[in-house]
Amino acid sequence: MKISQALVGAVLIGASLAACSGSSDGGDDAGSSYCKDIKAAKPTFETLASGDLSELEKGFTTFHRLADEAPDELKDQWKVLDDAADSVEDKLKEAGLTFDDLPDIQAGKLPEGVSVEKLTAFAADLQKLNNDTFAEARTEIGKQAKDVCGVELGAG
Repeated sequence: MKISQALVGAVLIGASLAACSGSSDGGDDAGSSYCKDIKAAKPTFETLASGDLSELEKGFTTFHRLADEAPDELKDQWKVLDDAADSVEDKLKEAGLTFDDLPDIQAGKLPEGVSVEKLTAFAADLQKLNNDTFAEARTEIGKQAKDVCGVELGAG
């Protein structure tokens, strides 16, 4: 197994970040603070969607904030994606990894103190995030990003 394959699930989350939107003030307009936050987050989300995990921690922080701001009609979809982000964070800790380790892993370097077995378990846990519920939530959130906020953030 290539070390970089251990990050497939994290990349899936990163790509999902690029498909998310809604409204924080209860309004569904492009001027809402939520839509402004989505627009401001677009560069970070695009970096993650490209497979570059150097901004994953920043992306997750933004992602959690946006999930908290989600409009009522998207609360369930955001919960699916936010729970997935929480799972990635938990699995990182369980594997003895930090966000700072991810670029090295992408480069094929195993961080000191992290075994191949732990990395393999991390990858297997992350693969569980690749399911229909996750994809459907991502699609619905991405559609609203485009339709309501006027932000094209990825294949929604």
